[in-house]
Amino acid sequence: MNLFQTTVGIDPSDRRLVLAAVRGRVGRPALCAPPLVYDLRGDREQKLLSEAEEVLGDFVARNGLAGSAARLCVPADRVYTARISFPPVREKDLRPALELELERLFPFPPSRLRFGWRRLPKPGDGKGAALVVTAAPVDYLEWWENAVSRAGLRPAGAIPVGWALSEALSGADGVRKGSGGFVGILREAGEAVECTVLEGDVPVFSALRRCPAGEMAAEGFSLLEEGLVDTPPPGDGAPVELVAPPQWWVGDGEAGGGAKGNAVRYAGDFPYPEEVPPSDRGAEEESIPGGRVAGAFGAAVALKAIDLSAWGSDSASSRRARIIVWTLAAAAVLLAFAWPATLYVRTKGEISRLDAEIAALGPAVAGVEKSVASLTRVEKKISLLREAASGRGEPLLILSELTDRLPDGTWLTGLRVDGRKVEIDGLSPSANEIFPLLAREGRFRDVAFSSPITRQADNLERFRIGAEFVPGPPAHGAR
Repeated sequence: MNLFQTTVGIDPSDRRLVLAAVRGRVGRPALCAPPLVYDLRGDREQKLLSEAEEVLGDFVARNGLAGSAARLCVPADRVYTARISFPPVREKDLRPALELELERLFPFPPSRLRFGWRRLPKPGDGKGAALVVTAAPVDYLEWWENAVSRAGLRPAGAIPVGWALSEALSGADGVRKGSGGFVGILREAGEAVECTVLEGDVPVFSALRRCPAGEMAAEGFSLLEEGLVDTPPPGDGAPVELVAPPQWWVGDGEAGGGAKGNAVRYAGDFPYPEEVPPSDRGAEEESIPGGRVAGAFGAAVALKAIDLSAWGSDSASSRRARIIVWTLAAAAVLLAFAWPATLYVRTKGEISRLDAEIAALGPAVAGVEKSVASLTRVEKKISLLREAASGRGEPLLILSELTDRLPDGTWLTGLRVDGRKVEIDGLSPSANEIFPLLAREGRFRDVAFSSPITRQADNLERFRIGAEFVPGPPAHGAR
């Protein structure tokens, strides 16, 4: 992170929100405000997220952090990680090639994921490349990006939890991280235990499992064994470094219970971030275990981690852009010393011209992307109509009946037909008015809301209604 820049790390793992405001400085960054550990009380995901946003806004206002950068520590239950061997591919072609593999690697369509990758220290077979691919749902990341903006912060990244914990361990005493061996990290995350496995500096496994407080240590070691199943055993037989709360360890500190046949060496818990600022709550912050703050702190200080935000630093185009910028900057410095000032001015003018041309092409590229998206939507509608025309025609009849009954200002965002079972999603100024209109004349029966009505920021109500379509008698003269 930049010197003297303040970054807020956000760790919403399980039902606990942890916030850490970190300021860069010469040496290791330090907290510039007391951290916050808040147990969320909501019983539904939407309520939990809304409560978390309210707590975040209060934290920003209370500590005067408006305008600061913010990085999200993406929880383990929202992170999907796969270790794969890949044939030799040029770096610029790697992202398109991996996009084709996402559907095989993860249980979601590629369009619903943001992903990044890192090469492991050693190739998988000596010919290709061993890669770790990490992904997270787009809708979850976009919600937090919007919530961060509404709280007065500037979204600056979304760091998977394994990468955040790896960054938090940088410089920690007693942990031989980065040597190519394995490091297992166990920590409490709300009402769950979380496990991360690092191969060198690269997270190759992250998982979260809810369990009673008294069973967290046992569940943590069970997850550690799972995390080591697909990892090759270290050639030198080095033990797995374990970072965990002291009370979870029952070994002798050097070698203990096996994990996939590997000895385990206890290396201690996360060191608490240095220089915790005092607050009016007394010594409350000093009693917070380092593991609870590690995710938020690591996300705030992350520099080399995978970034799953919309402007993620892991994309090939961003890397090429950084390479170009740094190369041109170095060339400019050399020219300033080796050539007259006029040559430097010409070079700078040429760069400005290229930047202007790239900027001028931006609207055209955006227009093409918008046209392609519109064409895709039209093709889906045509496909739906063709499928309906080839069958009994009931889907078209159902669509016609819905169109006649829905009030003005109502928009459908989803329609699912299974036989005569119908489920619709949409937005309406008043969702309650739709119920009697659908039940009119008996063309739809068993009409019921499938989920609670929620009001959007634009004052529209989001609804989901299920019903059974009842076809009417055939028209007079119909065969």
